[in-house]
Amino acid sequence: MTRSRFVFDLFRQHLLSYLAGMVFLGATLWMGLAIPRYLQQAIDILERNPDPSNQAFLWQLWWILGFAVAIVFTRTASRLFFYVPGRRVEFDLKNRLLEHLTRLQRDFYLENPSGAIISRINNDINGIRMMMGFGIMGAISSIGTLTLAPYYMYQISPRLTLYCAIPITVAFVLLQLAVRRLRREQLVQMKAMQDLSEFTVESYSGIDVLKSYRGLRWAGERFAGLSRAVRDSAIRMSRVRAFFMPILTHISNALKVMLVLVGGALVVGGEMSMGGFMAYLLYLSMLVPPLMGLTFMMFVMQRGITALTSLERIFNTHPSLPPVSATAEAGLPQQLAQGLRVSDLRYAYPDDPGHPVLDGVSLEVRPGEIVGLFGPIGSGKTTLVNLLNRYLDPPPDKIFLDGIDVTKLSQQTLRRHLVTVTQEPFLFSDTVRENIRFATEDGTEDGTEDGTGDGAGAGDALERLIAEAVESAALQADLAQFPKGLETQVGEKGITLSGGQKQRISLARSILKPCDLL
Repeated sequence: MTRSRFVFDLFRQHLLSYLAGMVFLGATLWMGLAIPRYLQQAIDILERNPDPSNQAFLWQLWWILGFAVAIVFTRTASRLFFYVPGRRVEFDLKNRLLEHLTRLQRDFYLENPSGAIISRINNDINGIRMMMGFGIMGAISSIGTLTLAPYYMYQISPRLTLYCAIPITVAFVLLQLAVRRLRREQLVQMKAMQDLSEFTVESYSGIDVLKSYRGLRWAGERFAGLSRAVRDSAIRMSRVRAFFMPILTHISNALKVMLVLVGGALVVGGEMSMGGFMAYLLYLSMLVPPLMGLTFMMFVMQRGITALTSLERIFNTHPSLPPVSATAEAGLPQQLAQGLRVSDLRYAYPDDPGHPVLDGVSLEVRPGEIVGLFGPIGSGKTTLVNLLNRYLDPPPDKIFLDGIDVTKLSQQTLRRHLVTVTQEPFLFSDTVRENIRFATEDGTEDGTEDGTGDGAGAGDALERLIAEAVESAALQADLAQFPKGLETQVGEKGITLSGGQKQRISLARSILKPCDLL
């Protein structure tokens, strides 16, 4: 999907909200631009007839007051209709990104560290939220004001408007230069933030290693260096804004001086009324905030586009899986009869294709057998297991379940028959019970929480299965020592447990899920 199509799809999902926001924003702009015209008429009426009780003069004031009050409501409504879709886009994108990331294979995560992915989820999607909310609203508001205000200014005095066009053109050119500089620095800052996030995640994950080898000082210096890179990039961006923003301020001040000199001369010469002069001054003041805010608004838009480019690389990365064969899926029985067979397996990692980790490996594991794999460090034991469960993609016609090539099966089908317990298990920050029952479908058993079946009976059955899994994993003695048994909170990654306890909980989790090969 192209970037423009991606943005269009996000916009289309919340089209009604954006259209409502445009209606209220258009009403706000129309009323805001109408106030100077009514003020012009009021001053001109008062100039012709100094009586403040003049009915025509009072009507102009009532219109101005009515527009001022109405703008409060229309401006609030326009912000709600623009900001809410931005939040919803952020919510949807995070869910879509997480769902997509769970489908990607191991080779993607070898090239993209966890810290960089976390940075994209937090920082990049936040940039898209700003673009889809504040950015779109700010762009429409700025374009509308910078288009309509000069039009009304030209109606009042074409000559004065031509004089004012020169500084505005200079300001626009300077703004484009600032945006280019900011975009380059944005790319540098995003990369620096990803590096910082990546190192932070690695440091917290390996905090025990850092303490054991007295590496905290090294980690602090490395963190400080990465933080300085983020800081320096932010300072360079601030310097760009600090240089260009005062220039825009000076240009706006120059416009006011020009208005006083040229406009005052036109009033004295009778070519412009006092009401027209005041209306022109108001229109000119309306140009200043869009010009000043255009730099920040363009910064938001550029940040969102840059973030889209970053996310585009992830969404355009597809799982490198061979197509699933419906015939193979249908031919695999519910319970394996022949077992697992590996035939002359050869595998080399993509970054070193000339040095195979496995070469000519053949073996069979039949139902009821217990098989052990032995070998020195680096002999390929973990690689073989990861090929069997397709954490790594094996070559075709090398690994078979009941004579069916595993590359023709979906990962869901394969992992219904084959379950892996890793040497370093991962536990969620939840209770022991929830970590064990995580293996059940969607974390529940049929009829327990979805409102179907006998919930109480299914719940009792699940409790019996959990008790059997705990006993099979030799976890009962440890549970007796836990303060709340199965309801004990284990902490993030099971930090409150020993290595053996974490492994036994992981074993209980795997035993709870029926499979043919563990």
